[in-house]
Amino acid sequence: MIPINPLAMMLGSLFLLVSLVCVAALAALLIAFLNRRSRRFIRMHPWWFGLLAVFLVAGSLPTVEFLRWEAKQWAEQRALSPRLDSEQVLGELVLPAGTRVWLERLEPGKNLSGDNLPYGLQSLKRAEFDSQPLVVQGAALRRLDLGDRLAEAKLVDDATLGGWQCSARAPVTFGYPSGARFEIRQWQLESCTLAAGSQVAGITWPEPMIVHAVGESRWQLETTDTPVQFQGLKVRLWNLWVDGPYGQMQDWQGELSEPVQLGPMQYPANTRVRAFNGNLLFSPLSEAPATDRRDGKPVEPDISVAQRADGEVLGTHRNEDVGVVDWFKVVP
Repeated sequence: MIPINPLAMMLGSLFLLVSLVCVAALAALLIAFLNRRSRRFIRMHPWWFGLLAVFLVAGSLPTVEFLRWEAKQWAEQRALSPRLDSEQVLGELVLPAGTRVWLERLEPGKNLSGDNLPYGLQSLKRAEFDSQPLVVQGAALRRLDLGDRLAEAKLVDDATLGGWQCSARAPVTFGYPSGARFEIRQWQLESCTLAAGSQVAGITWPEPMIVHAVGESRWQLETTDTPVQFQGLKVRLWNLWVDGPYGQMQDWQGELSEPVQLGPMQYPANTRVRAFNGNLLFSPLSEAPATDRRDGKPVEPDISVAQRADGEVLGTHRNEDVGVVDWFKVVP
């Protein structure tokens, strides 16, 4: 992070303000010189007004330089974001005529390691397809942002990518090896948003949810806080893992959205619950413990209860032994 000196910034702003006052005063002096009466008065005091004019011109120079710098920056930004007059081909990426592109740099350069940096169209970082969409893996794109290893795209319509039906209402992310950002065949879906009403793991989800690639043939789904009926429980699912697009469920975790009585155990709302060796693992919060109705005693803090779906209690485990972490604890 570049260090910022507040005093230097304040002095610079004050210096520029004084320069702007000089510009305004110089303009007023020039206007006064156009008036016959004022011009006569100025000619009566040539040395005084001459020195004043020299001072105002010198004081105006910083503003002139600042305006020149602004104009140069504006021209460079325009040059870095042109609209293509004709179709351009970058590897497997075909940019239609009329595409608005944003470039990283116009001239050759080197990084700190001495390697050549891409420039011109090779340094493309964003493209907007106003006249004709770009088609990638069968999906029409309205916008594309390119990074070193990730690309983010805006779909024209819902499309099937990586086996998932991705919604056009949210960005889609692709991953690729370094140096392969123009090789579309090497792009792999990293994440997208599934539309409301999608069916995954036997559930019709009432809200949109995000799907992420987390490994070879493994996907993680981030759901909303909307409760769903899942394995006989009313839960808010935090995460869900499947072995492929719309595939078999591998793991899940969430929390109860309402109190539950399962076998001899009574769990309050917000109790954490997840899959555990093919069964259920309930991890009550310290401030809202579960109750064992067989003896009426609350479950000790930092203890999780393993149960079958039919309610049979299989045993208890310390939270730390089964990977349950209490992130928020008040220590006296």
